[in-house]
Amino acid sequence: MKEHTFTICFLAPGRTLEDLSIDLYDRIDEASLMGPDEDGSFLYEFDRIAPSLPDALATALSELTSALPEATVIRVHEYDLASMSDIAARAGRTPESIRLLVNGKRGPGGFPPAAGDLGGRMKVWRWAEVAQWFEETLGQPLPNTSDSAFFQAFNDALEIRRLVGRLDEPQRRAVARALPAELAAA
Repeated sequence: MKEHTFTICFLAPGRTLEDLSIDLYDRIDEASLMGPDEDGSFLYEFDRIAPSLPDALATALSELTSALPEATVIRVHEYDLASMSDIAARAGRTPESIRLLVNGKRGPGGFPPAAGDLGGRMKVWRWAEVAQWFEETLGQPLPNTSDSAFFQAFNDALEIRRLVGRLDEPQRRAVARALPAELAAA
Protein backbone atom coordinates (compact mmCIF):
# COMPACT_ATOMS: atom_id res chain seq x y z
CA MET A 1 0.00 0.00 0.00
CA LYS A 2 1.21 3.44 -0.88
CA GLU A 3 -0.09 6.98 -0.39
CA HIS A 4 -1.24 8.71 -3.57
CA THR A 5 -1.96 12.43 -3.82
CA PHE A 6 -3.96 13.90 -6.69
CA THR A 7 -6.48 16.67 -7.34
CA ILE A 8 -9.81 16.27 -9.08
CA CYS A 9 -11.28 19.33 -10.80
CA PHE A 10 -15.09 19.43 -11.00
CA LEU A 11 -18.03 21.74 -11.62
CA ALA A 12 -20.98 22.02 -9.25
CA PRO A 13 -23.17 24.81 -10.66
CA GLY A 14 -25.04 26.85 -8.09
CA ARG A 15 -22.95 25.51 -5.19
CA THR A 16 -20.63 27.46 -2.93
CA LEU A 17 -17.48 26.30 -1.20
CA GLU A 18 -19.20 26.44 2.20
CA ASP A 19 -22.20 24.54 0.90
CA LEU A 20 -20.03 21.79 -0.65
CA SER A 21 -17.80 21.59 2.41
CA ILE A 22 -20.79 20.85 4.62
CA ASP A 23 -22.12 18.20 2.22
CA LEU A 24 -18.77 16.48 1.70
CA TYR A 25 -17.23 16.72 5.18
CA ASP A 26 -18.81 13.52 6.55
CA ARG A 27 -18.83 11.63 3.26
CA ILE A 28 -15.25 11.82 2.03
CA ASP A 29 -12.14 11.37 4.16
CA GLU A 30 -8.57 12.40 3.45
CA ALA A 31 -9.47 15.22 1.07
CA SER A 32 -9.36 19.04 0.95
CA LEU A 33 -11.79 21.18 -1.00
CA MET A 34 -10.74 24.43 -2.70
CA GLY A 35 -12.46 26.89 -5.00
CA PRO A 36 -14.30 28.10 -6.81
CA ASP A 37 -11.83 29.18 -9.48
CA GLU A 38 -12.62 31.96 -11.97
CA ASP A 39 -14.24 29.37 -14.25
CA GLY A 40 -16.48 28.13 -11.42
CA SER A 41 -14.58 24.88 -10.94
CA PHE A 42 -13.66 23.37 -7.60
CA LEU A 43 -10.56 21.39 -6.74
CA TYR A 44 -10.64 18.42 -4.41
CA GLU A 45 -7.21 17.23 -3.31
CA PHE A 46 -7.09 13.62 -2.18
CA ASP A 47 -4.49 11.75 -0.15
CA ARG A 48 -5.32 8.07 -0.55
CA ILE A 49 -3.64 4.91 0.62
CA ALA A 50 -4.21 2.22 -1.99
CA PRO A 51 -2.32 -0.54 -3.79
CA SER A 52 -2.01 1.64 -6.92
CA LEU A 53 -2.78 5.08 -8.31
CA PRO A 54 -5.60 3.72 -10.53
CA ASP A 55 -7.21 2.11 -7.45
CA ALA A 56 -6.89 5.32 -5.43
CA LEU A 57 -8.27 7.46 -8.23
CA ALA A 58 -11.16 5.11 -8.98
CA THR A 59 -12.33 5.04 -5.36
CA ALA A 60 -12.01 8.82 -4.98
CA LEU A 61 -13.95 9.41 -8.19
CA SER A 62 -16.64 6.97 -7.11
CA GLU A 63 -16.98 8.64 -3.70
CA LEU A 64 -17.13 12.12 -5.22
CA THR A 65 -19.76 11.22 -7.83
CA SER A 66 -21.83 9.36 -5.22
CA ALA A 67 -21.73 12.31 -2.83
CA LEU A 68 -22.35 14.87 -5.60
CA PRO A 69 -24.26 13.20 -8.46
CA GLU A 70 -24.92 16.61 -10.03
CA ALA A 71 -21.19 17.41 -10.26
CA THR A 72 -19.33 17.20 -13.55
CA VAL A 73 -15.82 15.87 -13.13
CA ILE A 74 -13.56 17.74 -15.54
CA ARG A 75 -10.14 16.22 -15.02
CA VAL A 76 -7.48 15.04 -12.69
CA HIS A 77 -5.01 17.86 -12.36
CA GLU A 78 -1.71 16.74 -13.68
CA TYR A 79 0.84 18.59 -15.67
CA ASP A 80 -0.26 17.07 -18.97
CA LEU A 81 0.53 19.99 -21.26
CA ALA A 82 4.00 21.45 -21.55
CA SER A 83 5.62 24.28 -23.48
CA MET A 84 9.20 24.05 -24.76
CA SER A 85 10.46 25.77 -21.62
CA ASP A 86 8.42 23.36 -19.42
CA ILE A 87 9.90 20.41 -21.31
CA ALA A 88 13.41 21.82 -20.87
CA ALA A 89 12.93 22.26 -17.11
CA ARG A 90 11.44 18.79 -16.62
CA ALA A 91 14.07 17.11 -18.82
CA GLY A 92 16.99 18.98 -17.28
CA ARG A 93 17.97 20.52 -20.62
CA THR A 94 18.28 24.03 -21.98
CA PRO A 95 15.39 25.60 -23.91
CA GLU A 96 17.69 25.74 -26.95
CA SER A 97 18.36 22.00 -26.74
CA ILE A 98 14.62 21.32 -26.73
CA ARG A 99 14.00 23.74 -29.61
CA LEU A 100 16.59 21.87 -31.68
CA LEU A 101 15.01 18.49 -30.82
CA VAL A 102 11.51 19.77 -31.64
CA ASN A 103 12.68 21.13 -35.01
CA GLY A 104 14.64 17.97 -35.86
CA LYS A 105 17.98 19.80 -35.97
CA ARG A 106 19.42 17.66 -33.18
CA GLY A 107 18.84 14.05 -32.27
CA PRO A 108 17.14 11.35 -34.32
CA GLY A 109 14.05 13.39 -35.24
CA GLY A 110 10.47 12.31 -34.79
CA PHE A 111 9.69 14.57 -31.82
CA PRO A 112 5.96 14.25 -31.03
CA PRO A 113 3.73 16.77 -32.77
CA ALA A 114 2.43 19.67 -30.72
CA ALA A 115 -1.00 19.12 -29.17
CA GLY A 116 -1.94 22.71 -29.93
CA ASP A 117 -0.91 26.25 -29.39
CA LEU A 118 -1.87 29.05 -27.07
CA GLY A 119 -3.05 32.06 -28.98
CA GLY A 120 -1.04 31.07 -32.04
CA ARG A 121 2.20 31.99 -30.30
CA MET A 122 3.22 29.18 -27.97
CA LYS A 123 3.05 25.51 -28.87
CA VAL A 124 2.24 22.93 -26.20
CA TRP A 125 2.84 19.18 -26.15
CA ARG A 126 1.21 16.34 -24.26
CA TRP A 127 3.65 15.48 -21.50
CA ALA A 128 2.96 11.73 -21.73
CA GLU A 129 3.98 11.72 -25.41
CA VAL A 130 7.13 13.77 -24.73
CA ALA A 131 8.16 11.53 -21.81
CA GLN A 132 7.60 8.42 -23.93
CA TRP A 133 9.67 9.89 -26.78
CA PHE A 134 12.56 10.75 -24.44
CA GLU A 135 12.57 7.23 -23.04
CA GLU A 136 12.04 5.26 -26.26
CA THR A 137 13.97 7.43 -28.70
CA LEU A 138 16.76 8.92 -26.61
CA GLY A 139 16.94 6.20 -23.96
CA GLN A 140 16.49 8.90 -21.33
CA PRO A 141 13.67 8.12 -18.88
CA LEU A 142 12.51 11.34 -17.26
CA PRO A 143 11.77 11.55 -13.53
CA ASN A 144 8.19 11.40 -12.27
CA THR A 145 6.68 10.32 -15.58
CA SER A 146 5.54 6.78 -14.81
CA ASP A 147 1.88 7.84 -14.48
CA SER A 148 1.81 10.37 -17.35
CA ALA A 149 0.18 8.04 -19.89
CA PHE A 150 -2.37 6.89 -17.29
CA PHE A 151 -3.35 10.49 -16.44
CA GLN A 152 -3.65 11.37 -20.12
CA ALA A 153 -5.88 8.35 -20.83
CA PHE A 154 -7.96 8.95 -17.69
CA ASN A 155 -8.53 12.62 -18.52
CA ASP A 156 -9.35 11.76 -22.14
CA ALA A 157 -11.91 9.22 -20.87
CA LEU A 158 -13.48 11.89 -18.63
CA GLU A 159 -13.67 14.21 -21.65
CA ILE A 160 -15.35 11.50 -23.75
CA ARG A 161 -17.80 10.77 -20.92
CA ARG A 162 -18.70 14.48 -20.70
CA LEU A 163 -19.07 14.97 -24.45
CA VAL A 164 -20.95 11.78 -25.31
CA GLY A 165 -24.12 13.21 -23.76
CA ARG A 166 -24.17 15.86 -26.49
CA LEU A 167 -24.02 13.31 -29.31
CA ASP A 168 -26.83 11.61 -31.18
CA GLU A 169 -26.93 7.82 -31.45
CA PRO A 170 -24.95 7.44 -34.72
CA GLN A 171 -22.24 9.72 -33.31
CA ARG A 172 -22.11 7.69 -30.08
CA ARG A 173 -21.71 4.45 -32.03
CA ALA A 174 -18.88 6.01 -34.06
CA VAL A 175 -17.09 7.07 -30.86
CA ALA A 176 -17.57 3.58 -29.38
CA ARG A 177 -16.07 2.04 -32.56
CA ALA A 178 -13.03 4.31 -32.20
CA LEU A 179 -12.29 2.85 -28.75
CA PRO A 180 -10.32 -0.37 -28.39
CA ALA A 181 -12.69 -3.35 -28.06
CA GLU A 182 -11.62 -4.07 -24.47
CA LEU A 183 -12.50 -0.49 -23.43
CA ALA A 184 -15.73 -0.28 -25.39
CA ALA A 185 -16.94 -3.42 -23.59
CA ALA A 186 -15.94 -2.19 -20.12
